[in-house]
Amino acid sequence: MNLTLKVMFRPGLLLFALFALPFWSCKSPGNYNYAIKDFRNTLRPHLIRIVSKGIVMHYDSSLRYMATDEELTQLSQSEHPVLRASAFREMLHRESFNHFEIIMNHLDDTAIVETDAGEFGIWLRTVSDDILEKADWKTQDAKSKTIELVLTKYNYLRSAYTVLKQLEPQDKYYPFIKEMVTRPRRLTDDGFELDFGDIEYALYGLAKFKKQDDAKIIKKQMIQNVRWLSDISFMLIQEFPDTTYFDVLLKYHRRQFYKFSGNRPGGFSGFIADRAAPESFIQALVMQKTDKSAMLLDTMLNRLPLQTCMPDKENIIDEVITAIWEHPCTPYVKLREKIKTRAEEISKWRTSVSLDSSYQVSVDTTKRKIRWYH
Repeated sequence: MNLTLKVMFRPGLLLFALFALPFWSCKSPGNYNYAIKDFRNTLRPHLIRIVSKGIVMHYDSSLRYMATDEELTQLSQSEHPVLRASAFREMLHRESFNHFEIIMNHLDDTAIVETDAGEFGIWLRTVSDDILEKADWKTQDAKSKTIELVLTKYNYLRSAYTVLKQLEPQDKYYPFIKEMVTRPRRLTDDGFELDFGDIEYALYGLAKFKKQDDAKIIKKQMIQNVRWLSDISFMLIQEFPDTTYFDVLLKYHRRQFYKFSGNRPGGFSGFIADRAAPESFIQALVMQKTDKSAMLLDTMLNRLPLQTCMPDKENIIDEVITAIWEHPCTPYVKLREKIKTRAEEISKWRTSVSLDSSYQVSVDTTKRKIRWYH
């Protein structure tokens, strides 16, 4: 009797086969050719548990205390992405492995895995991005070599985008960064896409080259995604001012600024944070120092007091006043006359608080690890 007939008459066998097939399947083609059946009996149940759960944890105790270095190396070639990612995390924890070789040799693993982000829930990442997130480098030169490889050969990775915030502009990377800004967002064949929060980093990286034609490209992207602008975009506008960006500020002011929920980025309120803090927008606007920015700031000073449902309204108004006061220029002369009394009160209060404060920030003298994000 063939397998098809057995399935017809024994439905329980079908359920077992469907469940067991992923764990006990034959070796896959390519580099990922280790199945769970290839590992010793005492380790198999733990591997099945990891695959069944399907989430890459901060670390897995069974791998930490049971898996040998050789088994971790084999797991890094497993047919199951979650096992590969879990193995890489453990390998990067052990000094017995060459971490730099692990990083450089596995940047092409674009399988998507779910990773435990604690209170932030579950994050989707490629295995390669997870390696870069968890790795550290012994020297800045070693990290620079990794950055060069990522930007020139694997710049579809999310890590290629996020690293641009810290990277100084280098001509050799310019064509790659411009491509990252303009190409379609799809990352893998299974439909995983980068979102605008990633593209923003590439916009910031491109703006560092200060090319006028690029400002038009950056503006177009921002206008099309004005709802999703974050502090990164306003940092870009503030640090690399260009008159073409005023339309972005104008549209954001009209559509998003007054929708602030009170949850600033980086906070731990338990609620979803706003994409951008109002202070970021205010600073970017003030730095324009034009007649148009003066008019928009005046509009804000008139409109903000009328907002009945905007959290932290009074502090936001004071932020507008302080920003104008701290950036004197000809277009802001009339505004400064208008806010002078309140600006001097705020300045006096802040000075008194600073003088009265006995709080001292301790200096961290420990050597920082060289990580991807700093």
